[in-house]
Amino acid sequence: MSKKYRVIGYPIGHSMSPFIHKELFSLKGFSADYEKQEIAPDMLREEFESTLKNLDGFNVTIPHKVSIIKYLDRLDGSAAEYGAVNVVANENGEYVGYNTDAYGFLEGLKFSKIALSGKVLVYGFGGAARTIITECIKAGCEVTIGTAPDFLEQGTKTVQELSEKLGADIKIILGEDIKEKYTLLVNATPVGMYPKVNAMPLKAEQIDLFDAVYDIVYNPEETLLLKTAKEKGKICGGGLSMLVTQAAKAHEYFYGAEFSNEEIEATIKNTAKAQEEFFKGE
Repeated sequence: MSKKYRVIGYPIGHSMSPFIHKELFSLKGFSADYEKQEIAPDMLREEFESTLKNLDGFNVTIPHKVSIIKYLDRLDGSAAEYGAVNVVANENGEYVGYNTDAYGFLEGLKFSKIALSGKVLVYGFGGAARTIITECIKAGCEVTIGTAPDFLEQGTKTVQELSEKLGADIKIILGEDIKEKYTLLVNATPVGMYPKVNAMPLKAEQIDLFDAVYDIVYNPEETLLLKTAKEKGKICGGGLSMLVTQAAKAHEYFYGAEFSNEEIEATIKNTAKAQEEFFKGE
């Protein structure tokens, strides 16, 4: 009998999760159904009781990563540390929350052959950015947050909060004021994501200031930011590697699966092709 899994979010129409997870299940010959389920925020409790509790596990995306916590039996260390859950496993009737976002970021960097060291500029300060900033601080990096003028006040509060929590001196800077050199730029915002593919968080000439560029946007696979960085000879990595590696980690929690680098690489390649075909039809 097939196991049943889902990804929940709102909205969730463009999610590539079903394709990725089905690819991963297929690689292990594991019989499972995996579907997406759109759940409005005010319906989360009702759907958890009526639907989600009947599943073997599910993935969680925006806006439920924090609100799902109160319905779970316990949290793994990673989920407790970040205060966010993106994987829920049904472990003998106990619903356990995990966070694989940090793992996906670190493995995505490794896959792209980008070292996490030195001076790092993280552009953005939302949920994904907070996880990335935390991992950068844990790795001993000097971290600066970049932001647009409209978000400076909110970003400054986040910097103060994270600086106190992590015991680190985190700086904040307006994107237009970035003029010194950095080891790595991480775009942790949706800037450049489909359908607004002609946008970049920084100006083209500013990309010269970075040794490497990692963009967590995965649609398109090569954003304008990455295309510009590649043309300038920078080491680059894109969000599909993060998306696939964090999904693969979820399978470890679901049923103990482990994947080789070759299997991950093949899944990234297949997902990129499927994504291009999917959005070409729109």
